[in-house]
Amino acid sequence: MDLMGKTVVVYGAGLSGISAAQLARDHGGRAIIYDDNPKKLHATSCASVFGECDILVVSPGVPSSNPRVLDARLDGKQVLSELEFASVFCRAEQIAVTGTNGKTTTTLLIDHILKCARIPSHAVGNLGAAFSSVADKLDAMEVAVIEASSFQLEGARYFAPDIAVLLNITPDHLDRHGDMQRYIGAKANVFLRQSASDVAVYNADDENVLSLEPVIRARKVPFSLSRPVDGAYLSSGFVCYKGMPVTEVSDIDLAGRELEDVLAAVAVAAEKGVSFYTIASAIHSFRRPGFRREDCGRVKGIRMFNDSKATNVFSTVSAAESMSGDTVLILGGADRGEDFGELFASLPPTVKGAVVTGENADRILSAASEKGFLRISRSPDIFDACADAVELAEELDCENVLFSPSSKSYDRYTDFVERGRAFDAAVARLSREK
Repeated sequence: MDLMGKTVVVYGAGLSGISAAQLARDHGGRAIIYDDNPKKLHATSCASVFGECDILVVSPGVPSSNPRVLDARLDGKQVLSELEFASVFCRAEQIAVTGTNGKTTTTLLIDHILKCARIPSHAVGNLGAAFSSVADKLDAMEVAVIEASSFQLEGARYFAPDIAVLLNITPDHLDRHGDMQRYIGAKANVFLRQSASDVAVYNADDENVLSLEPVIRARKVPFSLSRPVDGAYLSSGFVCYKGMPVTEVSDIDLAGRELEDVLAAVAVAAEKGVSFYTIASAIHSFRRPGFRREDCGRVKGIRMFNDSKATNVFSTVSAAESMSGDTVLILGGADRGEDFGELFASLPPTVKGAVVTGENADRILSAASEKGFLRISRSPDIFDACADAVELAEELDCENVLFSPSSKSYDRYTDFVERGRAFDAAVARLSREK
């Protein structure tokens, strides 16, 4: 893309927006960052800049339905998501990972396997490092493993990764996308511009994912927890790839539906030509990222697990299914209209009780009552919820307390990391007080 003499307006002054602006300047463009918040550093809130732009780069936080974005399209401006703007300048192979749950774990696992295979790999995107910050610094022998959220894919029209991975699609971010079909459509963009020479890795157990099979032009590589497929699957206690065992399931730190992440990573690595020995060795040495069913100690002999990243029903059910032993849940957070009836209908029988806290506590309690889940109480804050959950676990003779909110964090915290640290602090305090 030739930016010489062109004005690039970047909408959004977050990390990805600032990185995209610098990328534009590095390639000869005149970059202006616009943000709706007049207090944002490095940005203007003067809307006249949209009239000056040749190219509009949209940060993930700006929906494609934004009136300024729609006007730019109507005016014939080239409108790109930050993700695809970065991809234009990237010579490295691009592996994009998306899905409602498991994106970060899968992205980091793929990156870890490739590094173990001595393939120069860089994990970027929604997990923290903006793709724009490294895109043009990678050469053709390197790999960019990109965690791609629905926000980043929503407006993407040209993004065509060499390998695309779709883990699962369950209801999430509907306040942004409007309805489930638009959310599925955003995820579908990871496949739409691929060619027959590319690879599409996808979950053959997920009906919403399977509905996209007709639009996939790339070579299809499915994975499944439930049956053999022409890709990655489980069989007789082994992770297998196209009829060959790769590693024993019992040797893997991940469990339950988290094994979907493993299967997807195995499929990608195998398609990259990594040996099964290297794949198995890398999987064994991999450790899950923080705040994802993370063991954070014991209180009165009860094992405490921090799954603050669980921001929706599916991820909490998945975490609960992955637990070994009877468990008390801690739930609750920002109210975004989640269907908690589905949560209580889907929990495994090993979940014996729950404690709720947060903005949506009343809705969770109501859903529990409707589904006949009676061992549940309310606590005013995260520390009291932690203490009450330990007490309930002792009463019910449970081995574990699992903090898996099934909710966004924005009622009390800036993000799931701050919330996770608050839970860790509560566990540490209770451990000292025991």
